[in-house]
Amino acid sequence: MELDVHADWGRICDYVDKAMKAGIYVSLATVDADGMPTVMPIGSLVLDTSEPTGFFLEKFPKSIAANASHNPNFCILAEDTKLSHIIKELRGRGGGLLGVKLFGTFGPRRAASAEEKARIKARLPLGKFVNLDKVLFAEGGEIRELTFSRAEAMSISVDEKAGTYQLG
Repeated sequence: MELDVHADWGRICDYVDKAMKAGIYVSLATVDADGMPTVMPIGSLVLDTSEPTGFFLEKFPKSIAANASHNPNFCILAEDTKLSHIIKELRGRGGGLLGVKLFGTFGPRRAASAEEKARIKARLPLGKFVNLDKVLFAEGGEIRELTFSRAEAMSISVDEKAGTYQLG
């Protein structure tokens, strides 16, 4: 089911936040120079709640810079993987979303501002266990800007009478 990336942006941001709290990261898909898909976890995704843009810390996924240079398109999959959420959806008592796919283009890679570093640290639960300044920002820390152009909802419909379900 298609979502309007502008009209539904608040709902999308709320869902992505909930999904990242449940699963710690989202999956980012890109395409390499040979046309092969590449998927990697991104735990530092931060969305701008006022417009369909965002950023993430581009420190560990080394292939993103190369992939973005020849193909700026990407897809992010955010899923709330808590079993209780999935059961609610299967019973038709959830919010109607199993996941959200966000499509967009990479923007520039640049140094993170102090505010952006703070938002990344707030996003990551690992800060309770490790010094994020040392691990993530010791070498300055660069972010990759994102612009979103399309969104799709992943939902499930269940027909208990027929004993069937359909993912959408």
